[in-house]
Amino acid sequence: MSSSALIEIREQSVIPFHTYLWKIASRCNLNCSYCYVYNRADQRWRQQPHFMSEQTARQTALRVREHLEAHKKEDLGITFHGGEPMLGGVNHLQMLLEVIDQELISQGFKVRLAMQTNLTLFTEEIGDLLLKYNVCVGTSLDGPPELNDLFRIDHQGRPSSAAVEHNLQKLRMPPYQKLFAGILCVINPFSSPIRVLDHLLRFSPPGIDFLLPLNNHDDLPLGKVKDKDSTAYGDWLIRTFDHWWELGAPSEIRIFNSILRLCCGMSSGFESLGLDPVDLVVVETNGDIEGVDSLKAAYEGATCLSCNVFENDFDTVASHEMVRFRQNGLNELCQTCCRCPVVKICGGGYIPHRYSAARGFDNPSVYCRDLEKIIRHIHATLKTTINSATCGDVFDVAGHSSAS
Repeated sequence: MSSSALIEIREQSVIPFHTYLWKIASRCNLNCSYCYVYNRADQRWRQQPHFMSEQTARQTALRVREHLEAHKKEDLGITFHGGEPMLGGVNHLQMLLEVIDQELISQGFKVRLAMQTNLTLFTEEIGDLLLKYNVCVGTSLDGPPELNDLFRIDHQGRPSSAAVEHNLQKLRMPPYQKLFAGILCVINPFSSPIRVLDHLLRFSPPGIDFLLPLNNHDDLPLGKVKDKDSTAYGDWLIRTFDHWWELGAPSEIRIFNSILRLCCGMSSGFESLGLDPVDLVVVETNGDIEGVDSLKAAYEGATCLSCNVFENDFDTVASHEMVRFRQNGLNELCQTCCRCPVVKICGGGYIPHRYSAARGFDNPSVYCRDLEKIIRHIHATLKTTINSATCGDVFDVAGHSSAS
């Protein structure tokens, strides 16, 4: 076989990356008790440089450009992540943004820039820089202070709500309002879902992302320790959905909007739902290229691909068996999931939630029953709200799930 034919086959087998998560800081000023980076199984962050250097940033940008050019792509997303990405201050952020401008934006690529931050270190100087480069900003808040500060504390055990909410008020007002992307909220099944949602809506976020805690079958989540089959998270989400629906869906809630889209036969747009291939990749502060970083909650080295931007291109990474595992959809799910009538919607659940030491990722999600419950509830609500054939046959609503 000719070399050109081999290249053609290789290119056909690669799903190019579209979203690049840059870990620009490997340390954080907060010490959230549920954090998958610092307080879970994988502690390799201790060997990482504190901040991404200019050399690493430039090499990463060059590798991204090489990958996009090879696949004739012009648009991409880069998200600054950490640790806490504002920890390096305005000068560090400016250096990184200048590198991206020089190596990608000025070369004709359409780059959507974003940052996920705890927002405690936000200043007007940083805000003005982010405005200059149009960097969207997302933050985290788990509800009112008495709920948020149960888990989201600093290294001295002090609460974070006051600083976050002070800067959230700045972010939701001109001139920074245009940067505000939304709020992440980790679900506490013992909290009042209505109270949590109402509190978050006070800040008029464009989007809200309710996250299931990054637990698994060996490390059961709060609310399932005494009863693994509990549907506390599904019940919480149902009450939240009903309240949100009655309010007229004032902000996009990613899990609900994704399920609604999937029920109508559309794409999820969400890594942890549906069966669409994942096109996200992570670059650590030292240039290591890794799989989905939340897998760090599972076991030491779960994200390790033994690749680095100084030695490997992104096509090599895209061909890695662990990356392909995330992209193979139904083919990589356990038999329980393959037989389930809602699998096209839940997609088997988020990969970190499937883990057990005994079976690896060959399990249903630890939130399997919760996901089925909220999916069926949203589907039923949608069918009674609109007379649309597009949401009728996505799954067998009368079917008996093998997870039941």
